[in-house]
Amino acid sequence: MNFFDIGFIIASVVCAVGIVRRLARWCGKPTSEVSVSSLSWHRRLFLALKIFFLEILLLGRTCRTGRIRWLAHCLVFFGFMGLLLFHAMDDTITARFFPAYESTLDPWQFLRNLFGGMTLIGLALMVYRRVRLRSLRSLTRFQDWAVLLVVGGIILSGFLLEASKIMSPAVFDVMVYDYFIPEDGSDITALKAVWAKKYGVVFPEEISDSDDVFENGLSLNEDSCVDCHSDTTSAFISRPLASALHPLAPALNRSRADEVFWYLHISLCLIALAALPFGKFFHPLTTPANLMARLGRRDAAKDDVPSPAIRGLGIDACTRCGECSLHCSVGPAFSVLGNSNILPSEKLISLKGFESEASLSGQALEAFAEGSRICTECLRCTDICPSGINLQDLWMASKKAVSKVAPDSNQAIRLMEISERAAPFGECSLPPISGLADNKESYLACVQCTTCTSVCPVVAVSEDPSRDLDLLPQQIMNLLRMGLKEQTLGARMVWSCTTCYKCQEHCPQNIRVADVLYELRNTVATRLREGECADERDG
Repeated sequence: MNFFDIGFIIASVVCAVGIVRRLARWCGKPTSEVSVSSLSWHRRLFLALKIFFLEILLLGRTCRTGRIRWLAHCLVFFGFMGLLLFHAMDDTITARFFPAYESTLDPWQFLRNLFGGMTLIGLALMVYRRVRLRSLRSLTRFQDWAVLLVVGGIILSGFLLEASKIMSPAVFDVMVYDYFIPEDGSDITALKAVWAKKYGVVFPEEISDSDDVFENGLSLNEDSCVDCHSDTTSAFISRPLASALHPLAPALNRSRADEVFWYLHISLCLIALAALPFGKFFHPLTTPANLMARLGRRDAAKDDVPSPAIRGLGIDACTRCGECSLHCSVGPAFSVLGNSNILPSEKLISLKGFESEASLSGQALEAFAEGSRICTECLRCTDICPSGINLQDLWMASKKAVSKVAPDSNQAIRLMEISERAAPFGECSLPPISGLADNKESYLACVQCTTCTSVCPVVAVSEDPSRDLDLLPQQIMNLLRMGLKEQTLGARMVWSCTTCYKCQEHCPQNIRVADVLYELRNTVATRLREGECADERDG
């Protein structure tokens, strides 16, 4: 067995093992919730065909995220699929449908350059977007660049391989030895003259290009070569590349660059095959599968397949394009809190760890829990997702699961007695945070008219406000006026406020009651997250 056979076997085994592990993870959690879709078979068939043509072949969902991104993905998709079907699998597909197929003939030589050029342009647009857009650049990780690097390496090494073969006299000698029977040495010289001028071969010796020699070479080429070799000018990328490398041609030919680039090209292809079931490399398979499984509907996960399977498929279908994070309604909170789990694309990575055997713990779990709670379930991420992932279903399910191991700190504080709530942060050694509550002008005009309390919906629904809320809004303003800020931080009223702003809008003295309450809550949240009291509480 040669290098390719050994490498292909190893890469195929790694790929198969990885795919089996993925499938086992999808279906590893048992469930009894397997229901039959309420759609009729002809409706399902119509939806399947629609999804296949509009969303898989034409990348319809990708078009929602921008024309440049759609164009880039179309170029890469159609370009790489063209190379895969009509070049990499030419013996299986192309030769079967076209019996006279030869890779060095047109239109295959031209199409190979066309598909490769399309893929390179698409990759360049992808790189441009990730470098140009700062918000997208901050979401880009190593695996995103790894996919672009491997795919780009395959295409570039393929062009370099073809260019080096165009220049190589060794490749010419092999062709002559296998297919050409010269009558004398002058025939070889004549044929070299044609191949040097029309095909771009760079021979180490000077080749006569007299009219008689060239005419004889054209006749020999017509009789023996044109049935298998088209003029390389149709290779509109490889031939100019070979011309650009002409000054280096002697050194490249002596070192057999064609063989070096062949090994590089094949190695990158085998790496891509082995890496297929891992990370982002798997999305060319999982994304179409997820689109077909959901049939374009938000609730398809509940209709057609077991929930764990569709959830696992949906998570693995993520392309890490970052569009969900760019359109997230609570995305601005990330710039304030700095918790990347607020962003859907980053939270999805943590969700994988949370649902795996090596579950999240410590700060990673707290960050994931905070990101889950902040989600407003607005459906924007699900609607924009080019892969058709039901992100909304994932977030709603993860909220329930994470609340069992990482309860909402706000809710926990509400359930404490006031003395208990004061303990974790009332005497925190963190320097006080200055704001509205620390400025006497914020509440100095308060006349204790209780208008804020009268219009408060939280007070209205309570049977016993003094028991349920500890302090009423006007009482909080009064404590602040007396300099007793720390005594207000643990009041249930602070943590139960819905920030409806009715108190602030109706205040006859224009006191910013709602802003003060919200600031008090943020003060505690900051202390618990960053201050020394967090260490004191954990200790």
